Amino acid sequence: MENFTKYLILWLQFCIFAVLIMSFNLNIAPKLWLKRSLLALSLLTACRILFIFYLYPYLNGAPLSQLPLVLLWGVLFDVQAMVYFLIPFHLLSILPLKNHSNTFNAITRFFFILGCMLMVLLNFIDLEFFKIKTRRSGIELFQLISDPANPILSYIFNYWWLLLLLIGIAVLLIFLYPKPHANPAPASLTSRLSFFFIALALLFMGARGSFDIKPLRSFDAAAFVDPQWVAATINSPTQLLTSYSTRTPKKVEWLSEQDERLNFNPIYYSTPTLSKKPNIVLIILESFGRDYIGCLNKEPRFTPFLDSLSKEALVFPHAYSSGTTSMESLPAIFASVPSLLEVPYINSTFQNNTLKGLHHYLPYDGYDCSFYYGARNGSMGFDNFLKISGNIQYYGLDEYPEPKKDFDGHWGIWDEPYLQYFANQLGSKQTPFFSSVFTLSSHDPYQIPEQYQGIFTANELPIHKAVQYTDHALRMFFKKVWKMKYFDNTVFIITADHPSHSVNEYFYTPTGKYEIPLMIYAPKLISSGWNDSITASHTDIMPTVLGLAGNEQSIFSYGKDLMKGKNSTAINVDNGMVQLIDYPYCIRRYPDGSFKMHVQPKYTPNTRIRYTLTPNEQIRQKQLEKELMAKYQTYINSLLINHFYLD
Repeated sequence: MENFTKYLILWLQFCIFAVLIMSFNLNIAPKLWLKRSLLALSLLTACRILFIFYLYPYLNGAPLSQLPLVLLWGVLFDVQAMVYFLIPFHLLSILPLKNHSNTFNAITRFFFILGCMLMVLLNFIDLEFFKIKTRRSGIELFQLISDPANPILSYIFNYWWLLLLLIGIAVLLIFLYPKPHANPAPASLTSRLSFFFIALALLFMGARGSFDIKPLRSFDAAAFVDPQWVAATINSPTQLLTSYSTRTPKKVEWLSEQDERLNFNPIYYSTPTLSKKPNIVLIILESFGRDYIGCLNKEPRFTPFLDSLSKEALVFPHAYSSGTTSMESLPAIFASVPSLLEVPYINSTFQNNTLKGLHHYLPYDGYDCSFYYGARNGSMGFDNFLKISGNIQYYGLDEYPEPKKDFDGHWGIWDEPYLQYFANQLGSKQTPFFSSVFTLSSHDPYQIPEQYQGIFTANELPIHKAVQYTDHALRMFFKKVWKMKYFDNTVFIITADHPSHSVNEYFYTPTGKYEIPLMIYAPKLISSGWNDSITASHTDIMPTVLGLAGNEQSIFSYGKDLMKGKNSTAINVDNGMVQLIDYPYCIRRYPDGSFKMHVQPKYTPNTRIRYTLTPNEQIRQKQLEKELMAKYQTYINSLLINHFYLD
């Protein structure tokens, strides 16, 4: 609802500014500028209609009932594209000049037609590009064009009809371009300056397309329409703009296809873990690094409740996050896709790729799927990512019953009242259910409610008091849950999105900076224990959940079912170097293509990392080198062809 409201307000402001511009009756220039801009928008709408008509079979059964919404919200993305691609035209059109010469008018028309044709060309390319990769083309298109092996002339020959249509549109634009009056009435300087500043404000609004800190992105289309319609709602110029700041990786050919599959096969067959389907609750703790968890440090820290809970849980002490930000964690946790790009997947040019995550598979097993996050709807793109990766009910700040009462003044709802709300919500779910909650109080600026000031203290770092508060919120959550009817048949998986600050230098080492808690708590269903023989990561959560849910099918996964006792490895990128962790080993690939493996037991500082390997460890290094290359090669190449899923 928040997304709808803020964009509706934006639409109203567009209309108000347009009316103001049209009120400048003393000068025809504002009206001409608006007419020409409307012509460009009409052209982009026509491209969208052609896209839908031509590619509807490739839109995965997108519901036709949403077609009006697609056309309506698509204009918002068209405005953004029109502003950027017609910048020279806009600036020339709104300059507060008294008169425009014929040469000036000709230059303005040239930049208008050039910008329009660039936008049409990008949309036309996607009429065929989309069939192959099922997503709009971004900045990677230029890499494709610049590839010497790419047969550009062959494309032109094969799709000659698009070239003819492009030429026809250019001719039509020249004919339809609104021309100025022969002798326009002069306008006062005040009128010209007023128009100039109002037009600048309108262009600024159009370029951003949003009131958020971040401008409108192609990814945001999922907030307005079903995921199947996202590609039709956006346009190719917008996708290009979204991906402009992101470097597109090139195809990786470190190994032959045979060696790649020999060392890593992403096809994982899920098998049932339990005799009957349990409810599954996934709790993701904001910024909870291993450093804060007492049971993982063999000494009291800041989580007395989690420490007590771990005694009845199955604990994986060698667990690693996919990255160091929240946005990097979600694709890994919910779709078993690690974070190996220079930017988070959610912000990358591949953000609209097809993913089949937990919320795609679990509904087929009869699960009611939901995600709870007490932050503002749209925060960090979580809701859009989850909608694209599966069938999900998203609950954010908009859905919380008393947002003003429990708002923390920064991010959203305090953890304690939100987890109480979450516990009550679970009681109303249809069983079996899979529901996730993402906490937020342990996020910077690490504030806690007034009533707990002095009870939870900062100790060495400000985050410590916030961790203590969230641990207390978990205690109160489980006190309520233990009394609920659904508890006995519910599995609770507790992990964190990523670590945070530490006073211990170990937690800034190549492996320490990714260490997080991971435990499975279900005292009525799963035996407690301490599994220190397995290296685990975010990417293992999806296959583990599917196994618990009784799923029996092949999935695309970078992890393994931890309940089956098979060792996994954690892959991530640290300072531009791809690394693979198989505790206590960590192997890294350097930019020059060389590898180096080190041995780093827990709490070993960088100065004491062991690089001298035994003969057996040297053999293990060669195995991990191949696995790292295979995993990274599969990742990048699967992204490029949009195939992070099984057909």
